[in-house]
Amino acid sequence: MTQKKKRLELKETEKEGLKVGIKSNGVKYSVRDDRRRYFFPDEWEKFIGSIKNKKHKLFFLTLLHTGARIMEALNLRYRDFDLERGSIKFSIVKQRKAKKNSYAVGKSRGFFISEKLISKYKSFTRGRSIDPKHYIFLDNEKLPGNYSSLDNSERKKYYQSKVVSYSNILKRRLKKLGIEDWYNFSPHNIRKTYGMWMRVYNKEMAEICYRMGHDIDTYIAHYGSSLIFTDTERRKIMKLVGEVK
Repeated sequence: MTQKKKRLELKETEKEGLKVGIKSNGVKYSVRDDRRRYFFPDEWEKFIGSIKNKKHKLFFLTLLHTGARIMEALNLRYRDFDLERGSIKFSIVKQRKAKKNSYAVGKSRGFFISEKLISKYKSFTRGRSIDPKHYIFLDNEKLPGNYSSLDNSERKKYYQSKVVSYSNILKRRLKKLGIEDWYNFSPHNIRKTYGMWMRVYNKEMAEICYRMGHDIDTYIAHYGSSLIFTDTERRKIMKLVGEVK
């Protein structure tokens, strides 16, 4: 007889919408009530303006301009930015089973990106000796020779520390900037931001789903709420993102 899985107890904290618990192995963890939080343009402008490290800034901007999952962005190589076409290619993506209404089942996906992101990439690589096969945001010296042929579960131990690091950078910056619910943010919320901001451009749902590697049902479930951006915020979003081809 299969033993019923014990439900972990969560306790309220002084932070609204944040609960904490302790796993059976003694590790503490937190759970957010609202995982759909996204950046408003003024919040994003303050945050990205506070990032001075060029590699960190390029990483966060790549998330905003592509809607990539953090794992997908961390596994970008220099050759994945095609400056002639003005496009980006995600060669390592979340593996998903075929779903009805899915526009992103496959081993890779590529699409046009804003000139603003291309400009930041050029600024970052200018004057550097670049190996096109190297990963932009990972420590290439610490990766095994067969890293590119590993499956996603095997790769995770090599990039997980970067996931934690970038999440901590994001939270620390937002807390310092006075964002009241800074604890509701993680790099995945930048992906949420992309999903909401793209709706300002009136892009076809199929195109947005392809770019994000989503099926339509998932997209609707997570980005189906009404847009509450003011006209001023809509204009600022378009200024921050630039032209979307």
